[in-house]
Amino acid sequence: MILRVRYLGTTLALLAIGLGFGLSQWRARPAPPPAPVRADTPPLAPAPTAREIVDRAEALALTREQVSRLMALDRRWRAESEGLRAAVQEAGEEFQRFMAEAQAHGGASLTEIQRRGGDLRLLSAELRERRRLHGEEAAWLLSPEQEQRLQGTTSLASGGAR
Repeated sequence: MILRVRYLGTTLALLAIGLGFGLSQWRARPAPPPAPVRADTPPLAPAPTAREIVDRAEALALTREQVSRLMALDRRWRAESEGLRAAVQEAGEEFQRFMAEAQAHGGASLTEIQRRGGDLRLLSAELRERRRLHGEEAAWLLSPEQEQRLQGTTSLASGGAR
């Protein structure tokens, strides 16, 4: 009789351990990572800067007021972005020095590369975002017809027409 109780106790203990293990493994699985961007799809081109729009003033039939406002916007953009551009340049040079040193000494871990490139990545993202906002502000000064003409000249200039 005592042997049956021992077998029952052992069976129940093994069942509890198995059930506990099974429950600990049963979690919501994370979603698979997003599909990588295909290499053959070109990135979206940013809106032209105020300077690029002024350079096409004749083709867009810009008024004098539009040109003066775009020129003021261009001066402001250059002043605002100058420090950020210098910071991006400096961070890029420092990252290149790190990579050259790492290559000379047998490489670096992926986490170290990502950590060292973090500043460059953040500064570049900030510059892109500010550039995007500047381009939108410049495009806001155009009439709908001028915007359509600008889109046509931009796609041709960037090689969009194949």
